[in-house]
Amino acid sequence: MKLQDKLKQDITLLDGGFGTTVEQFGYDVKHPLWSSNLIKHQPEAVYNVHKAFVDSGADIILTNTYQAAVPSFLNSGLTRDDAVYYLQQAVTLARRAATDQTIVAGSLGPYGAMLGNGAEYTGDYQLTQEDYIHYHQERLDILIAAGITVFAFETIPNIEEIKAIKTLLADYHDIECWLSVTLRDKNHLSDGTPLKDVCEIVNTIKNIYAFGVNCTSVKVIDTAVEGLLQHSKHPLILYPNGGRIYDAVNKRWIDQTDSSLVEAAVRWKAQGVKIIGGCCQVGPEEIEELGERLKS
Repeated sequence: MKLQDKLKQDITLLDGGFGTTVEQFGYDVKHPLWSSNLIKHQPEAVYNVHKAFVDSGADIILTNTYQAAVPSFLNSGLTRDDAVYYLQQAVTLARRAATDQTIVAGSLGPYGAMLGNGAEYTGDYQLTQEDYIHYHQERLDILIAAGITVFAFETIPNIEEIKAIKTLLADYHDIECWLSVTLRDKNHLSDGTPLKDVCEIVNTIKNIYAFGVNCTSVKVIDTAVEGLLQHSKHPLILYPNGGRIYDAVNKRWIDQTDSSLVEAAVRWKAQGVKIIGGCCQVGPEEIEELGERLKS
């Protein structure tokens, strides 16, 4: 099934946060590769998380490759061949858990995710366009070779990285993508770029079929929906985190109060949002509850 087919449906459920869910299952992800380290050392843990989300009703699941770009593996002392193998394994594990109706989408986190310092929530990094393109293209090509045709450029906090993704995708013709960003507030990308300006660029990117926000609090996303609907020509995809703030030094989430994802999701569906799921701190139980409320 294609992403475009899912977008024609009343509502589609995305899975939740992989890393925080696998932690809840009892596995340690305090590693430079984060949860991607489990692809090598405990692949059954990866399968079990995917299967839990499929069993909870997720229509789309994301490969465990958010932080697993080729440089991530090289920085951990592995070879490029190792990186190719483990990225392929990530696809195999996700497909093993999927049903015939499940889309397995390739997770492509931002350059900031590799830095391991929380930069995906600030956008505080600068590369040349060529470096951004090379970073994303290596992993994209490996996952395409493994059979993935739907991709999520997700948690993108930096406008220059978005521009590079636009340039990159001009050379691809047979894949479907969505792009989701992190927000500083209802009107600004994490790096401070006005959301209206972001939408104007994303609206012109080839192969982007949905646009939205992820790994941002329900409170912030809730206030941003009106602007997103006004400025984006694409269907919306929203998958907030549980509202906690990431402490990059100690690699942990700090508790704080957030609005109810389920209650907000009911409003978002009524406003026309097409894909809703969760990010960090949102597990299979929350996805199942979303399905019960949104698909009843």
